[in-house]
Amino acid sequence: MSDPIHDDDAELERLLAESAPDEAGREALREAHRQLEKDLLRLADPLPPPDFLNKVMAKVEAEPKRLPASEIRSAVFIAFAALAASLVAFVSSGASPDGVAVSFAQTFVSAREVLVGFASGLAAVWRTAGLPLSVTLAAVVMVSLVGFRRLMGPVNAKAVS
Repeated sequence: MSDPIHDDDAELERLLAESAPDEAGREALREAHRQLEKDLLRLADPLPPPDFLNKVMAKVEAEPKRLPASEIRSAVFIAFAALAASLVAFVSSGASPDGVAVSFAQTFVSAREVLVGFASGLAAVWRTAGLPLSVTLAAVVMVSLVGFRRLMGPVNAKAVS
């Protein structure tokens, strides 16, 4: 296996021989190349001014984002369509404005029944299998917490002030 450095040197010598046939010309090209390398190494992007971030944030605060008129029209149309659909569903179900309070009360009664049923079912499961239920609930909580932590992203993210 050949050494890449020696291959590069051989390639450089070949290119120099093509560009300048005499040794003085090749040495002048080498020196020009060295000087160019030194000049390029000295080049660097200038650092932004110290108050750059403050100026940018001031511009951001000064110009709030304006919503296009088409988005506002779309939002109004969607809201009115949803309202109309809910009114159509309400009227088609046979409800009248007089029966709104009664349907509201029925919703609370049925929700109470569901809650009481869930509580009694949980109590029955706890009496028969308390330890497996505790382990299962702990596992579900831990998996959920790990999932939420992964969704949140890195905790040690550097805040820009």
